Amino acid sequence: MTGSGATPTRGSALPATLAALLAGAGVAVQTSVNGHASVAVGSPVLATAVNHGSALALSLIVALAMGALPRASRSMRLRRSELRWWWFLGGLMGFVAVLAIITVTPTVGVVAVAVAVTLGQLLGSVMADSWNLGPGGRRSLTPLRAIGLAIAVVAVVVGAMGRFDLGNAVVIPVVVVAGVIIALQQAWNGWLVVVSGEFAAMSVLNFATSGLFVGIALLISHLVDPIDFAALPLWAPVGGAIGAVIGVVTAVSVRTVGVLTVMLCIAAGQAVAAIVLDLVNPVDSLGLTPTSIAGAALAVLAVALAGVGALSAARRSRPISHHTTHPVAVARVASSDEGESNADHDPCGSSAPR
Repeated sequence: MTGSGATPTRGSALPATLAALLAGAGVAVQTSVNGHASVAVGSPVLATAVNHGSALALSLIVALAMGALPRASRSMRLRRSELRWWWFLGGLMGFVAVLAIITVTPTVGVVAVAVAVTLGQLLGSVMADSWNLGPGGRRSLTPLRAIGLAIAVVAVVVGAMGRFDLGNAVVIPVVVVAGVIIALQQAWNGWLVVVSGEFAAMSVLNFATSGLFVGIALLISHLVDPIDFAALPLWAPVGGAIGAVIGVVTAVSVRTVGVLTVMLCIAAGQAVAAIVLDLVNPVDSLGLTPTSIAGAALAVLAVALAGVGALSAARRSRPISHHTTHPVAVARVASSDEGESNADHDPCGSSAPR
């Protein structure tokens, strides 16, 4: 939605869509960079710490440049009765998810991780919608979304063929759980954006919270098995910086083309970039395989079907009463209006909030 509330034109929707596609590619690049950093230093915890540290630094610079922190502080003081303490656990959830992904990527490769994360995010989005965890309100599980989930399961199995053995059979389920955590984190982050009015401040809150837990984990890891900090490559912070940029690009793109379009485009961009990265510079020993390509294609199909299902559900549902004072009312009405206004301008094929 634009600031004036007008329907976005194709001229404004196209750059936002391309930005979301590039953000998806950035997710794959971030996964690859973090995976290589983990291998270089021999410590997933240190790679995670560098990722979150560089993301916090960049997010803080952006928030200070925008003057977002004072505005967010005022808004949250005025609306403190609406705040829920668990909304601030997004940073901890992000730390757990990123640590899991960084740990697993060198074992199964970027494409397999991308496919498994996609399944987890679909599962998590269904949980968030069904349990009314996000500002978009409660949404039912439609047949198309259920089919999308089933295809995502098949995508994970196909993409992981040749990468499983008795020693690493648990790694793909771990990444799926990480995807679920990321989806729930996004739901609670959405509430922080609603209450604070500032996506940049939400990003700083997330990475500051995660920084505390990363620091504790890094200290424990170093005490148990001393880490060679000198082995850290100079390019290691790139992953976190990319992650911070992805967060900003996503938040801006959502305002123009809607949440669902951004989700679809990120999934497509991530799948394509993951295939290229596993071909050019693989993290694991197998690299790119035909089954991983098939898995990535199925993952994109799964997300597209789930998106169409969410769109049809959104069109059938009605927003809750405008008279309620809870922020979910405002968020749901805004999300519904955004999805309907963007439906005719969606370059990816659909545009409704999940």
